[in-house]
Parts: sequence; structure tokens; C-alpha cells
Amino acid sequence: MTYELTPAYGRDYKNKAEVTAAFEAGKDFVGDYQMRFQLCNKADIATGSKVILRYRKNTSLVVITVK
Repeated sequence: MTYELTPAYGRDYKNKAEVTAAFEAGKDFVGDYQMRFQLCNKADIATGSKVILRYRKNTSLVVITVK
């Protein structure tokens, strides 16, 4: 399963290292349509799932696998 997440609470990240670190630290993100656009974090996503994290005002993305 693949999910696309955007930073919550008006947060933004400058690069992929920052957004990846925030996700790994359990910061909240807004889920995609599969998650009904609700808040979620790493604990809400199954291990092995692919996650697309948006950053830089939602113009860039990084794809990671949840460990």
C-alpha cells in the first residue's frame, strides 16, 4: 500500500532529510484519500508500506518505506 502525506498544522520542511526525520520522530501529517484526510503519523501506517512525503510547500516529494 502507498500513502501520500502532507505536513500538518501549517508545517513545512526545506529538504528530504528534514521531512523524513519529522516522520520518523512521529510528527503528525495529513493523510490522503485512503485515510480520509485525517491526521496520522508513523505509528498509524503498517510496516512495509510506502509513504510519499511532501515538502517545500508541497512542491517536492520523497518516497520512503516504513520500517
